[in-house]
Amino acid sequence: MTQLGKRLATSAVLVSLAIFTIFAAPLWLFTIVIELLVLTALYEYLSMAEKKGLAVNRAASLALGALMPIAFLLRLDLLAILAACLTLFIVNFKKEKLHQAFVSTSVSFLGVVYVAWFFSTLIYLRQIPQGAQWVFFAALVVKGGDAGAYFVGRKLGKAKLLEHVSPNKSVEGAWAGFLTSVILAMFSKTYIPSVDFHHFLFLGVLAGVISQLGDLAESLIKRDAGIKDSGTVPGLGGILDVLDSLLLTIPLVYFYLMRFVY
Repeated sequence: MTQLGKRLATSAVLVSLAIFTIFAAPLWLFTIVIELLVLTALYEYLSMAEKKGLAVNRAASLALGALMPIAFLLRLDLLAILAACLTLFIVNFKKEKLHQAFVSTSVSFLGVVYVAWFFSTLIYLRQIPQGAQWVFFAALVVKGGDAGAYFVGRKLGKAKLLEHVSPNKSVEGAWAGFLTSVILAMFSKTYIPSVDFHHFLFLGVLAGVISQLGDLAESLIKRDAGIKDSGTVPGLGGILDVLDSLLLTIPLVYFYLMRFVY
C-alpha cells in the first residue's frame, strides 16, 4: 500500500472512532479516550526529548499527564498544573539530579502543559451547551484544514513556507488549509444553528491560523530532535503528529466560546 493509501486508511479508522467517541460515548468513556491519547502523545514527546539528549523526568511526567484529564473532569485544572510544577521541582531535589535539574524540570513541565493540559481542555468543551457538536467542530475545522493543506500542498505547492522548520510545507498548502478551515467553520452553522454566524467566521479564522502554528511548533521540536515522525501510526507518523494542530487550538476555541458565546 502506498503512503497515501496508508494515510487514508488510518484516517478513516480514526475518524470513525472519533465520531463514536464524540457523539455516543458517555463522559467517562470520552475521558478515558482523552487519557489514552494524552499518555501516548506525551510518551512520544518525552522520547523525542531524550533522543535530543535532554534529561526528562519520564515517570513523573507520565503520572502527572495521566492526572490531567481526571483533574479537568473534577474541574481542578489549575490546582493540577500547580501540583505538576511543584512535583517536577521536588523530584529534582535529589543531589545526583542537581546538574540536570534546570533542563529536566523545564522540558518535563512543558510536555505536561503542552500535551496533557492543553488537550484535556476537550473535557471542558464537551460539557458546555451543545458540547459534542463543539468538539466535532474543533476536530472538523482543524483536521479538515490539515487535509486541505496536505493535498493542495502535495499537488500545487511550490513556495516553501518555513523550510528550515518543516521542509514539506508550502505557502500554497498553508493558504489552502486556512481557507478550508474557514469554509468548514462557516458550514458548521448548519449543525449549531443557535449560534450567530459571525462567531463561526471568527473561529474559522482563529483555527485556520493557530492550528497551523501548532503544527509548525511540533515540527520545530521534531526538527531539533532530528526525527521525521513522533511515532509509528501508519501513514500519519505518531499520535502527537495527529494531535499537534489541535493542542493550541482547542483551549482557544473553548476560551472564545466561554467569553463571547456562553
